[in-house]
Amino acid sequence: MTTGTLHRVFHSMGIAVHCTLVGINAKEAEERIAEAEKIFNEFDLRFSRFKETSELHQLNVSAGKAHKVSIEMFQVIKKCVALAEQTSGAFDPSVGGVLASYGYGLPKDFTPPSPLPTYRDISFNDSTLEITLASGQVLEPASVVKSMAIDIAAQAFRGVPGFMINAGGDIMTHGKFEDGALWNIAIQDPRDPRAIVGALGIENAGIATSGVYQTHGESKGQKWHHLVDMRTQESTSGILSATVVAPTCEQADTEATLTILLGITDGIARLERTGLPYFLILNDGLVKKNAAFAALEVPVGNLISKSA
Repeated sequence: MTTGTLHRVFHSMGIAVHCTLVGINAKEAEERIAEAEKIFNEFDLRFSRFKETSELHQLNVSAGKAHKVSIEMFQVIKKCVALAEQTSGAFDPSVGGVLASYGYGLPKDFTPPSPLPTYRDISFNDSTLEITLASGQVLEPASVVKSMAIDIAAQAFRGVPGFMINAGGDIMTHGKFEDGALWNIAIQDPRDPRAIVGALGIENAGIATSGVYQTHGESKGQKWHHLVDMRTQESTSGILSATVVAPTCEQADTEATLTILLGITDGIARLERTGLPYFLILNDGLVKKNAAFAALEVPVGNLISKSA
């Protein structure tokens, strides 16, 4: 069968997932993409805060009682608590209650308790795989699970010479694009969705952009976005978007999110310790990037001309 470059899109977890496969025939590509879509749908069914049938929702409405969960849920919530400890609570999976109070996701018409429970109120029973939440505690691990789904779905494409998975701007690449070219990735201007502020070429790496401009709204006269510093229980300010490149999409997405939550000084300090390539756009439009990111950059003009 003839091999070439194929592009397919499916929808899962509330987003469009774009898959590009290089050096594969159409029949095999369809089978691989169906497998990847199944993985995304399984993540959605388990971790969605927007579906009453999800495992996460059942945990969130367990009313302070010990609740048996899957090993996958147990591990993800433990991972979230570890990140909360690393960031002294700036990141906290308990953010689900704040977001629900804005009308964003379940539970509906939610009024968070005072004081708001934090990650310190989550109890784990390792032997029974039970999690106990405080009364009124609502978890939201979305900033971890979407990128995890991408990395695991990438296993469905094992053996494909080159591929890219793009789920809502979180991207995993493997191998090369056509004619041995790198995968060229554009970075959107957070102030203008039609504009590009940078571009880079990567292979065998994940890249993620976390920003305050995609999920936002207004509640009771107050503007909000989904990146809430749980130390203050308010949406962050200081960094509009953070782009990070890492060996896995999960690491890239996690570090990009934590950067925004920690703020300019602490966020950049954490990134510098990791040594990962990063590109930040601050509220005043100033760009912060390191040498590792600059080494991956390609001219934006070249990118535009190739796609034209």
